[in-house]
Amino acid sequence: MEQIKAHIAVSLDGHTATPDYELDWLPDKVKAIIGKYYLDADCLLMGANTYNYIFEHWGGWPHKSKRSFVVSHYDTNVTPDCGVEFLTEEPLQRVYELKQKTDILVVGGGKLLTSLIKAGLLDSLTIYTVPVMAGKGIGFIGETFGSHWKLSESRVLDNGVVCSTYLFGGSV
Repeated sequence: MEQIKAHIAVSLDGHTATPDYELDWLPDKVKAIIGKYYLDADCLLMGANTYNYIFEHWGGWPHKSKRSFVVSHYDTNVTPDCGVEFLTEEPLQRVYELKQKTDILVVGGGKLLTSLIKAGLLDSLTIYTVPVMAGKGIGFIGETFGSHWKLSESRVLDNGVVCSTYLFGGSV
């Protein structure tokens, strides 16, 4: 079995984006670090909101060289020729099947992260805590009571950003 990993930036008050999904509070160095993980990944997994944001704000699909999967209730794929596949029927079962064959990197998406954690599918979570108060916006994660994580590594980056990697340790 392979690994499902996530790298996500979070404001000090627990937001991953502003209410209009903007990331202008995020330091360029953090964007570059997370972007490198996306470039190096074999397979990407995201929710529909993240997929739509990337397509609309980046002028197309930037990850044409890799398999990308979108967990969604509806197939609204506007990039079928770019290696993007929508997982609409039993998406977590499909993710489990993919995990048997390949490493997967989760791109954004607190809702998706919450679902993966609840299903015991997320193996590693790297959080970049940015010392900025967003005030309001998109929350980092939903209710995941009962999952246990072990700190694997933590370091302070430039501008006081704390990068911490946690490994899934099981459920209660």
